[in-house]
Amino acid sequence: MMFKTVLLQRMARVLLAGLLCVAPSSSHDAQATSPRLGGAATPVPDPTAPAASHFHDTTYGVSFEVPTAWTLTKRDAELSTLAYDVRTAPASSRMRALATISFNPHPRSTFSGALFYFSVVPHSSESECSQEASVQAPRTVTTATIGGVPFRHGYDEHGTICTESRDEIYTSFRKNACYRFDLVINTFCGGEVSGVREISPSELDAVRQRLQSILATVSFDGK
Repeated sequence: MMFKTVLLQRMARVLLAGLLCVAPSSSHDAQATSPRLGGAATPVPDPTAPAASHFHDTTYGVSFEVPTAWTLTKRDAELSTLAYDVRTAPASSRMRALATISFNPHPRSTFSGALFYFSVVPHSSESECSQEASVQAPRTVTTATIGGVPFRHGYDEHGTICTESRDEIYTSFRKNACYRFDLVINTFCGGEVSGVREISPSELDAVRQRLQSILATVSFDGK
């Protein structure tokens, strides 16, 4: 069942990315607006819906702000699945919140999604929590302060033909639990089939800034 769910999610992402890049039916309009490989990147204006929202976890005392045009859920596998998007998360992880971007800001690229996860591993240890923020060479683990709390900062990426997922990992051991934030950017391979080009470094950085802007609003009760 999990494999089927993951497969359906992967197919849905690729289909959505393709649909967002379909040119208008009019031949005149198509010549003027159709995506071109290597063409200039023109960001899409942010929609005005869904409305901005506030998240607060009373159990673990975590709050953050979700911007306009992002969708918030507290249920795993409703919008996406933690185990699929965050492959380094332990099986004992409990997803507490997920915010996903509801539109494609770079429709001429291979961008397919941005996800902001907050999860917790109860009854963890400081060493186990630290190990979650692992990295692949040549990157190294660094530290960051979020809402006045120190976090370890790691990184993970994976894909087959190309890089399909990039994950900025932040972990901190608090109240006998491992608090974790994952800032995930998904892309797809074979953009030339859909008439789009590989997402550019500047576009990736723009998406990272959107995710970082959510992280910057994180606060902790009683801190």
